[in-house]
Amino acid sequence: MKKSNFISRFRSAIATALQYWYAHSLIFKAMENIYIKEWQDELMNCRLSITIRIIPCGSIYYVAQSFYCDGSYLKDVSWLATYSWHGGGCLVSIGPMHDLIFDPLQKLLYLEEWGVGEITVDKYKQI
Repeated sequence: MKKSNFISRFRSAIATALQYWYAHSLIFKAMENIYIKEWQDELMNCRLSITIRIIPCGSIYYVAQSFYCDGSYLKDVSWLATYSWHGGGCLVSIGPMHDLIFDPLQKLLYLEEWGVGEITVDKYKQI
């Protein structure tokens, strides 16, 4: 009886490790894509869009956020981030206060930004 209990626990441990690895592999695959958020801005009277690209640089990631008005380039904002293996995997910025949280199944990216007393979460769709 003890041998079958050990085998059952061993299989459960292997299944858990494989599921953990698989979830993180989906996130690494999702980082290769470009994400976009679009909306009509009434003040600027144009269609605004923001794209996010993630470029791996070893164990550090370069995150580039580009802003467009009716397809015309406005500006870039960029920062460095590191991958967090905790909490389902996300990119945590080094310096500015940003987190990138991936939802690879729904092909979404959540950008969490926080400042003094305020937290915002923006949703981006995968292109």
